[in-house]
Amino acid sequence: MSADAGGEPEMGGDPASMAAGSPRRRSVTVLKGVFYAAIVVAFGWFVWAIDWTDLEGVSLGWGWIAAATALALAFRYLGVVVWAVVLSRLGARQLPSLRVLADIYARAWLARYIPGTVPWIAGKIYLAAEQGISKSRLAVSTLVEAAAQVVAVGTVSLALLALDPRIGEVSPALRLIVALCAIAGFVAMTPPVFNRLLALGFRMLRRGTPSPVGWPVVRDSLALYGGGALLSGLAYALLMRSVVPDVGVADLMFLVGAFGFAGVVGILTPLVPSGLGTRDATQLVLLLIVLPAPTAALVVLLSRVWSAAVDLLFWGIATLAAWAGRPTPPAAAPRP
Repeated sequence: MSADAGGEPEMGGDPASMAAGSPRRRSVTVLKGVFYAAIVVAFGWFVWAIDWTDLEGVSLGWGWIAAATALALAFRYLGVVVWAVVLSRLGARQLPSLRVLADIYARAWLARYIPGTVPWIAGKIYLAAEQGISKSRLAVSTLVEAAAQVVAVGTVSLALLALDPRIGEVSPALRLIVALCAIAGFVAMTPPVFNRLLALGFRMLRRGTPSPVGWPVVRDSLALYGGGALLSGLAYALLMRSVVPDVGVADLMFLVGAFGFAGVVGILTPLVPSGLGTRDATQLVLLLIVLPAPTAALVVLLSRVWSAAVDLLFWGIATLAAWAGRPTPPAAAPRP
């Protein structure tokens, strides 16, 4: 058993405290039950708030939706890969398989529908800690991954929008806010700054010393999510083709940047579930540049419904894959 920089064991824990029937074990079970119940309630409210009548009679190109869904699932699994890479770069050893990490990631991903960012981050940390991974490394890796997603996707999206002459129609204030957040995020991700912020946070929480972040962690996470920005934006662009088949290739770069830009705005709005409202409003403003108002509103509504469906599909696939990958218990020896 190895220990991380904060003194936590890399694998395992106190067997007595987590034994079946122990008070700590019962508390963990209750907290997990509350966590899953909160996800069900929050996701149910999200679905209930949708005006389904606006989708009645809409003709959809299911081929485009299937292609968009495949890319969206690939983006979610890319998040699992980034998480595993960051954990490995931070010195975590004996990591569980990607199937197990994907199962944890997918369950925590659904916690984004709970208002606030704490359920999503805390859920991933505590669910993964059950696999024996140090909570210190899990906390650092989760922060690195979230920051890399914002910085990389925001930078790529703004670059794509900047190359389009229609960028002048986007609110300068909104562009400035996202640009400043991307710059601030990049500065905060540089190891000297990031490690100081981590050390300050750990001291305030009295959690010891965090695992230090080096340049390879920053480089790899930003590079992976830079490609992910194109993947995710293209998925939304293909979804749009399912209801607006006459959208041309000339609009593709703008759409990829627009959907990525809106996603970053949603991430930067932590007090609403899954960026609901801010992400949709940003999408609508940008889509009005290339679409009439009724069509733009329909695309925004469809993207909200489709994104939630993909989240559920991601969870279902990850859960089934983890279940199928579990080792078969040995058969009982026959009685003589």
